[in-house]
Amino acid sequence: MKNYKLKIFCDFDGTITVNDVWVNSLGKFIKDKERFKELCDLFDMNIISARECIKRELNLIEDFNFEKFDEFINEEKIDPYFKSFIDYCKFNNYEIYIISEGLDYYIERILKKENIDLPYFCNKMVIYFDENNKQKLTCEFPYSDENCVFCGMSKRNIILSYTNEFDNEISVLIGDSTSDFCAANYADIVFAKKKLVSYCWKNNITYFPYNNFLDIMNKLNKLKEKNKIKFRQTAQMLRRDVYIGG
Repeated sequence: MKNYKLKIFCDFDGTITVNDVWVNSLGKFIKDKERFKELCDLFDMNIISARECIKRELNLIEDFNFEKFDEFINEEKIDPYFKSFIDYCKFNNYEIYIISEGLDYYIERILKKENIDLPYFCNKMVIYFDENNKQKLTCEFPYSDENCVFCGMSKRNIILSYTNEFDNEISVLIGDSTSDFCAANYADIVFAKKKLVSYCWKNNITYFPYNNFLDIMNKLNKLKEKNKIKFRQTAQMLRRDVYIGG
């Protein structure tokens, strides 16, 4: 396919970052690890929604302290090839969007620390004080879909909103976990690792496995050389169903 333009939609936790920041840093304020794991499992099994899972997890946080949280965030590492990937996309005129079920506070801090300037869509961390005047955390969902009961941040909607098929824009999803499952159905090219691999395999979604962003660059180059960058027919049909349904 000639004259195409790739639109890259990239997960944050465990994809851009080496660890899941939510679990690794925010999770340090959760003492009830058993309940925390239980909530994660319920979300992975589609028993509770992302919104419900996030709010319940935030409710488990005890003795939250911003200074400590900032220290934990500052220790988080990003994929060693991610900045090279940004340069690669700029050279090829591919736009990158970060799409995450995570929280704006730590995403913004890590991006700033790494001197990365990319648009991102995520959930919003909110601070409040309970009846005992203790600082607590909750969350707002500015990018939710009113018709979707599962996702907190609708990655599908961002992909649909920022990709124009009539201009030969082809969507690329890069992800790793349950929060990427829905979006994988609507993307033309899917790069998957961890739980997303299993989901794609079970649901007959064509995907490319990766370990890091160097793998992704190498694969995109091969697809380009072989003229195999194109719309995925099943994803195209699903997108059109959404457009028709309003």
